[in-house]
Amino acid sequence: MLDQYLSRESRRDQNRSPEDKRIYSRKFDLHQYFSPASRNTKRFIYYDRLKKVSMVHDANTISGDPKTLVVAVRGACPHDGSDLATESSLGIFFGEGSLFNLYDRIGRSIGELHTSNYAELMAVFRALELIKDSSFFDVWRADAENGVYSTAIIMTDSVYVYESLTALIWQLRQNNFRDEMGKPMVNGELIDRIDKTIFDLTERNICVRFWSVPREDNAEAVELANRALIPGP
Repeated sequence: MLDQYLSRESRRDQNRSPEDKRIYSRKFDLHQYFSPASRNTKRFIYYDRLKKVSMVHDANTISGDPKTLVVAVRGACPHDGSDLATESSLGIFFGEGSLFNLYDRIGRSIGELHTSNYAELMAVFRALELIKDSSFFDVWRADAENGVYSTAIIMTDSVYVYESLTALIWQLRQNNFRDEMGKPMVNGELIDRIDKTIFDLTERNICVRFWSVPREDNAEAVELANRALIPGP
């Protein structure tokens, strides 16, 4: 299914501006090719119970495309936007029962705010770091480094994350992650780190794309992020 998607996108690129080509090179949107009634995100995902990871479903083999990896991410911050926001967390979901699933609280230095947007970005960053460096994915990375072009798909229900890392990143980078007043932009340092990690993966034949889904289709990552905030014994 990924190959068909990329083929269609390649044809569409012929009528896109250079700016739009860059934007769509970061996007993954299978939903656009199906009617609203059939836009069930889960139908596009295959969970490999042996490898404990999710992949894009391959209709030809009725299994998963081994050149792909689908990871759902979510950040959480109770009382976001108020003085009561004193904690935040992240959840990373590779598939039901996967040993790689992760949830964690997010530490912030004194004076730094806990926000939902920061938590969402941190979830992306941690997921990409796992894909880039964890020994769990040595075999998957080895295929890419041996010339098999692979795709890591980050599934998010955050419009902020999706737009920042697909449509806005090019201008943000050009402005050196500073606002119109020349001051460092909010979350600019973290967005820069994510962008550099994406570039590092690209250098290793691993393309990173972002998949925008409704929150209800990201329920497992949401549950993991919320679980991290449950007080321990």
